[in-house]
Amino acid sequence: MIFNLSWKNFKGQFLNYLVYFVSMTFAVVVYYCFNAITYNRNLTNRVGQEIHIDSAMNLGGILVVVMILGFMFAANHFFLLKRGKEIGLYHLIGMRKEQISFLFFIETLILGAISLVAGLILGVIFSKLFSMILAKAMFLQVESLFYASIPSMVQTGIVFVFMLLAVSFRSSWLIYRYQVSDLLSKKKKRAANSTKLSVLEIVLGILGIVFILTGYILSYNVIRFATFLMKAAFGFAGFLIAPVAIMLICMVGTYLFFNYTMNLVVYLFGKDKFNYYRNLNMLALGNTKKHVRRSGNTLSFVTIFIAIALGMIGGAASFYTIGMNSVNITAPTDFIVAQDDFEKVAQVIENKTDTKIDSLVKLNYKLTGSRFHLKIGQDAEENNLSPINILALSNYREFQKINPYLKKIELHNKQDIVILDSIQNILGGFIRYGSDFTLSDGIKLHVSDVRADFLGQDLLRYSLPTVVVSDEQFKEINSGISYTLNAFNVHTNDEEELVNKISEKLKPKWIAPVYYKYQWVDNQLLGYTAKTSQKAENEQSKEYSEDDEQEYWQLNYTNRFSELRYNRRAMGLFIYVAMFLGVLALIITGSILMLQQFSEAEKEKENYDLLKNIGIPKKEITKLVYQQNSIIFFPPMIIGVLHATFAIYVFSKFISSSGYWLAYLSCGLLILIYLAYYFLTSAIYSRIIHGKYRQ
Repeated sequence: MIFNLSWKNFKGQFLNYLVYFVSMTFAVVVYYCFNAITYNRNLTNRVGQEIHIDSAMNLGGILVVVMILGFMFAANHFFLLKRGKEIGLYHLIGMRKEQISFLFFIETLILGAISLVAGLILGVIFSKLFSMILAKAMFLQVESLFYASIPSMVQTGIVFVFMLLAVSFRSSWLIYRYQVSDLLSKKKKRAANSTKLSVLEIVLGILGIVFILTGYILSYNVIRFATFLMKAAFGFAGFLIAPVAIMLICMVGTYLFFNYTMNLVVYLFGKDKFNYYRNLNMLALGNTKKHVRRSGNTLSFVTIFIAIALGMIGGAASFYTIGMNSVNITAPTDFIVAQDDFEKVAQVIENKTDTKIDSLVKLNYKLTGSRFHLKIGQDAEENNLSPINILALSNYREFQKINPYLKKIELHNKQDIVILDSIQNILGGFIRYGSDFTLSDGIKLHVSDVRADFLGQDLLRYSLPTVVVSDEQFKEINSGISYTLNAFNVHTNDEEELVNKISEKLKPKWIAPVYYKYQWVDNQLLGYTAKTSQKAENEQSKEYSEDDEQEYWQLNYTNRFSELRYNRRAMGLFIYVAMFLGVLALIITGSILMLQQFSEAEKEKENYDLLKNIGIPKKEITKLVYQQNSIIFFPPMIIGVLHATFAIYVFSKFISSSGYWLAYLSCGLLILIYLAYYFLTSAIYSRIIHGKYRQ
């Protein structure tokens, strides 16, 4: 008997279960394919040890489980609410709670088993496609074979059986908790409170708007906000706390908006008597009140989930651009090698056939002490006493001929300089230099511009600021030490083989340490930069403290191919996981809203039948359906997109990149996806109330 009831109920709820089934099946496909990739030896061996592909896929799998488990709980909750009368009827005919729980368990198990089997079949079919997409994203030349991973099937089955059991236990707990009378009393209470708002509800409704606007205003002024936190109590941690605080403010505002602000807006519209009694506005407003009250928590969850999904997609696209741009920053030419190791690299290149140095520029730097002002955020300027790298303008222009990322520099006066700092590459809006530099030999320089550093890996230059000076000024600077870097491109038929041979001959290591110590005394910069430690020489001096001496080391070489290969693989893996998780999140949120509206359609069907009986045209009823569904779909979509847009803006203030248009494009794609969900849901909703779907 129970099995017959279960089958009958399954057929009666086919439309709702179809949405559930599609979302579950897609989740199984994604989880299986993520897991199967870790067993794809052709792919993992080609990636190598530098990228932990299994860790990324396992993390992605865990996030898939978390998202789909939340969806299953939400969907199951809708099913139970929708079938409240049915559960009450089972109680009245004498069925025990354990029998009712077992009935729902059978339904959940059947649907879960069908989703699991269908997902595994589709996962096996599409696993090659998933592997090919990953290989393409990571720029890997590898053959993707069609295969079925038995361990992945077993693990996927175990994980989803566990989730089905968790959902079944929750269903049983809810069935045991609620009585038939509870449902009736809640409806009465809800109906009684739907006609008025308390003072507290009005205040909370206003606070919802206030919190969201506050979050947006702080986002727009995030640098000032972060600086305020740094100065107030948190120190440099305020730099990280500011975005988190903004996110929490927006989350609280989102909850208040959908639980109280929307109620307040509907209540205020009801006060406009002229529009209230026009057409079907009175009925639409009454239905909206009920829908908003019942859906507040769901809409809050969906909105936050939308913002997170957009953050995944947009953030992944932005990080990919940032990662690729970092290669141009750290390795603008094929090789940059310190003078001491240049002969080793040149020898390998000469011994390899069809390989030659295409261009070569010697970068002659001077490392000398300087006093300059550095401003962090909106804080006061701080005095810095440290060495800086000096590069002559003619040498810079020579390098510019083979480095396409360097911009033209003009120095109009002898004392003018241009600062090239790697901090400007990612934190350009947060760091500011003062206008003057004072060198240890008394030379004063004026800052005419500050630019991003595209001279190559700054660790090759002791990770210190670099300034470009006029040739005349360069010749007059005699303090400190000098060193040379060799930047060149290579013409070869096989870059990977060349880099591997050079790596066998020369390993990246730290070389050529420098020691420095400076003090500002009587408006003069006193101290030294040397290749050997000066501690022993100054041990008796009262002018210096031995603990003040600092030590820096230089990296010996970098190559573009290794940097490009690593970033392509790391960023490709990241964007692959983030894109699929983001798409899954959008499907889940859209499916939750769709299931909720199907549940509402069943509850409101009798009311719509009354409208038809009193002669309201079918066209007007359908228009009313679309109007009510817009209240459910559009606010989460709009606020979710706004949250994501301001989050991307905050991110852009901390990390500069030209790829943020991809993030905003993802917001546009979300709007298209949700519009599709809205129109599909409204069309099916209309067919339900017009009797074309019988559930």
